[in-house]
Amino acid sequence: MTSIKRQSEIRLTTAEQLAMISLQPGNELCADCCAPEPDWASTNLGILLCINCCGVHRKVGTHISQVKSVKLDDRSWSQQMIENLLAIGNKISNEKFCFRVPIAYKRPTADENTDPVLREEWIRAKYERKEFVDEAKAEPDYLSGKKSGILFKKGKGNKDWKARWFVLDVSAGTICYYKSRSSDQSLGVLPIANMNACLASVFTNHPHSIQFAVPDTPVSSGRTRNIFAYSEKGRDIVEWLVAIRHARQEFLKLSAGHLLTKDFSKVGYLQKTGPNPSHGWKKRWFVLDGRKLRYYGHPLDPFEINEINIGHQSEGFDIIDGITDSRRRAPQYGLTLKTPSRDFYLNAISIPDFEAWMSAIKMVIMTEDDLVD
Repeated sequence: MTSIKRQSEIRLTTAEQLAMISLQPGNELCADCCAPEPDWASTNLGILLCINCCGVHRKVGTHISQVKSVKLDDRSWSQQMIENLLAIGNKISNEKFCFRVPIAYKRPTADENTDPVLREEWIRAKYERKEFVDEAKAEPDYLSGKKSGILFKKGKGNKDWKARWFVLDVSAGTICYYKSRSSDQSLGVLPIANMNACLASVFTNHPHSIQFAVPDTPVSSGRTRNIFAYSEKGRDIVEWLVAIRHARQEFLKLSAGHLLTKDFSKVGYLQKTGPNPSHGWKKRWFVLDGRKLRYYGHPLDPFEINEINIGHQSEGFDIIDGITDSRRRAPQYGLTLKTPSRDFYLNAISIPDFEAWMSAIKMVIMTEDDLVD
C-alpha cells in the first residue's frame, strides 16, 4: 500500500492507480462472491466487485453503496475515491463485515448458477443490516433452532401452491407443515437428519423458492421425495435455508459448512432415449446430486422417473462425447454415459450445455468416493 501511495504522489493516471489497486492482496477476487478479476468498485465501501454483485449493490441503493466501473468510468473518479480504496480494500472490509458469519450461513459463489436471491440477501445482510459485524447486537432468530411461518407449498399431484404453516424444531429434528397456524394435526413431517435443502428459484418460476429433498417412506423404496415451497420475501426464504442448515449442524453435531446442505452439481434438460434403437428421444429434467443422476418428467415432479448411480472410472464408468451405438442416428450434442450394466444415451440442447454436462459428470467419475459431495 505504501508503494502505491508513493507512486500516486508522482501523478500516476487514474487508470494506472486503479490497475495497481486491483493487484493488492484480497482485491483480486470479488469482495462478496470471490469471482476473479472484479472490475467494479463500491467507492464509499472501498471494495472491488464483480458485475453480478455490482448489480445488487446498485439495487440496494446509493445510501448503502455507490458503485463505479474500474475500467469504464476512470475519468469520473476523484482522488478521494481512490484514497478510500487504498485505505480499505476487500481484505479489511471483509474483516469488518464478515467478522462473525455463522458456519450455517450459505454464501454466494462465483458460479453462474448461484441463486440470485442468495446473492442479494448476502449483500443486504453484510452492508445494509450489518448482521456479521463485531458489534452486532443480538444473535439472529435463524440461529435459535426454531423457525415458523407461512410458505406456499406445491401440491404433490397438481400445480397448485397453497399457503401452509411450516415449523422447524431442532429439538425434535423435524420440519412439520400444517394447513394453518391453528391446526393441531400436521400434514407432513420432514426429518432434518436426512434432508437436503437448496434454493430453487432457477426452475420454479418463483423468485423466493426452496426445495426440500428427503428419503421417501418407506426408506427401502430408495426414492427421494422433492417438496417445493416459496415465500413472498427473499430474506425469509434465505433465512429458512440458513435455519435448516443450522438445525442440521446442531442436530447432527457437524462442524463443516459444506456438510450442512449442498447444491446440485448440475441441473437442466437433456433428451434421453431407451436401450432399444427403436425408442424415441424424450425431454427429461436431469439433476446431478453427488453420484446420483436423477431424471424427471418435469422440474417440479415430487419423484424421479429413475436414478443412475455413477461410480468411479476404475469400476467401468465413463462419459463419452457422442453416441457409441452405431445403430442410432447421432444427435447434434450427443453423449454416452457408460455404466457396467448398460449405456445411457443423452443429448444436450446446446454446445455450452453439452460441455457443462460432460464436465460435471466426468468430474464425478474421476473423483474418489469420499470427495464427491
